[in-house]
Amino acid sequence: MAYNILIVEDDQRIASVVRFHLERESYTCHHAADGDTGLRLALELQPDLVVLDVMLPGKSGFDVCQAIRSADITQPAILMLTARVEEVDAVMGLTFGADDYVRKPFGVKELVARVRSLLQRREVKSTAPAAAAVAATPSDTSGEDAVVTPEPIVRPPLRIDPGRREVTVHDDAIELTPTEFDLLYFMARRPGRVFTREELLDHVWGYDHAGYARTIDSHIARVRRKVAEADGPKDVIQTVFRVGYRYRDDPSE
Repeated sequence: MAYNILIVEDDQRIASVVRFHLERESYTCHHAADGDTGLRLALELQPDLVVLDVMLPGKSGFDVCQAIRSADITQPAILMLTARVEEVDAVMGLTFGADDYVRKPFGVKELVARVRSLLQRREVKSTAPAAAAVAATPSDTSGEDAVVTPEPIVRPPLRIDPGRREVTVHDDAIELTPTEFDLLYFMARRPGRVFTREELLDHVWGYDHAGYARTIDSHIARVRRKVAEADGPKDVIQTVFRVGYRYRDDPSE
């Protein structure tokens, strides 16, 4: 599958290096050197992924991220680049809807690995409905070509359907990013079990996130908010003090 990536970075040297290495992976890349142009191209091109710097001329990366997430478009994965020292500044991007972030200076291999991981999750989301349809279609070959998908997890008022990559609360669908869905689904399969941040990063992100454990906090906060806004339980994912998080045994309570 051919992927389109938008790089929004005002440092031409960094943009050129990122573009060179991503194009070596056979991705099609576009570039914008300021926030206003980046937002315009994101809305026009609707890329699969946006590599988004925080400090930009014009609109900041935070503003661009928030505007993309508010737009009525096919939502891209967003990977933020930040030179900020304080972790709270980097995590702010996650609060605005980014899927992941990388601190400058970064290693090219790390960047490419994170891009690849985000795009793989996006591909799973985009192909899931088709796979579910194949699984539901009677086959003349006694099931030899059928695609087997896991059963939905139903714990009212939530229903988590891995085949359709869809979460509903009181039968109303809520919009989750691929990362948010993966996180919620992973924990809902094991209700009551406590996971550390490091365990969740390892299972959901699937690669080394050393030093990025607080990424989990932002994603869980967003999942909680979206579920609560749909009149679901406010603490469908519970915090276990000094340990980590768990999915409630009975979210209807």
